[in-house]
Amino acid sequence: MDLIENIRVFRRVAETKSFSAVAREREVTQPSISKSIQALEAELGVTLLRRTTRGLSLTPEGERLYH
Repeated sequence: MDLIENIRVFRRVAETKSFSAVAREREVTQPSISKSIQALEAELGVTLLRRTTRGLSLTPEGERLYH
């Protein structure tokens, strides 16, 4: 995926707080959504999401990108 598409994926993950929900919307696998986010983070050189067993939250950098 390209940078713009990865940003779109990130935006939906930030809105839904769910990789799985975005995967269902896009009719792709959850790991493909995770890879898109990882690629975006690598491209930008920052961590955008905090992933825990309890859920997802935006880092300060993720907040800035989202807004």
